[in-house]
Amino acid sequence: MTKILVAGLATLDLIFRLDNLPKLGEKYRAIEGLLSGGGNAGNAAVATARLGGKVSIFATLGQDDVGDLILKGFQKEGIDTRSVIQLNDHQSSFSSISIDKSGERQIINCRNTLSLENLDVLQNLPIQDGYLADSRWDQAAVATLKIANHFSKPGVLDAEAPVSYEAVSTASHVAFSKQGLRDFTQINDLLIGLKSLSNRLDSWICVTDGPAGVYYLDKGQPRNVQPPQVLAVDTLGAGDVWHGAFVLGLAEGKSELDSVHFANLAASLKCTRFGGRAGMPTRSQLSHFDFSVIESE
Repeated sequence: MTKILVAGLATLDLIFRLDNLPKLGEKYRAIEGLLSGGGNAGNAAVATARLGGKVSIFATLGQDDVGDLILKGFQKEGIDTRSVIQLNDHQSSFSSISIDKSGERQIINCRNTLSLENLDVLQNLPIQDGYLADSRWDQAAVATLKIANHFSKPGVLDAEAPVSYEAVSTASHVAFSKQGLRDFTQINDLLIGLKSLSNRLDSWICVTDGPAGVYYLDKGQPRNVQPPQVLAVDTLGAGDVWHGAFVLGLAEGKSELDSVHFANLAASLKCTRFGGRAGMPTRSQLSHFDFSVIESE
């Protein structure tokens, strides 16, 4: 099995499905609800494991009930949690999430600021085939990506705002969100922002834009890889699934383009199912999903 280390944020999500997202200070009744693990790194770890990777996660939790539930969720998925740190003076991260009938979501997250503490744990881990870090914990992202560089392995950064220049320049592959790219470059136009990085960084760079697909540069020219068209029920965690599938594809020896196709498929299939992590597909489910990939300039 392909070994992947994921580093960053792990949370517990309370998810509600409603007809419309809340706008007023009054009571709302959900159509459906569930309690699920979440977080950029947490979701990506689960997605990667379901797609066939052998996954370890590096994250910080509190010595509290929320932290215990998050850990149990990882262990249920067969994820190695020996690098998860539980601290007495730390509050585990948790979120309240509302999802409307079109699949759009509204997230309120409560989490502590993470520090340089305990990064030495990373140095004691066995060599992985691929590394993924989210920008929610910048110090851990930089440390993880440096290890990937040292062993000449794919080191992917999930670049959500805010993201540091050190993390972006350390990664072998950077996958910005649209907001992350705009925040990092201070340029509103997606393609101009992407081009502005081509002469500044040696990393392979792309930006994900939901149903519009993934944009990347091929010899300086913008390319767009569109995802399969699906009826979106729930977009929660789709980006995390994308990042998990992308790093797994690279670690398995796929090209960047083939890894993007693979990640687009996994994220699109997730969007057809309600429940965040509950809707993340397995490798077998992907193989039976009929789709047509469209690539255009």
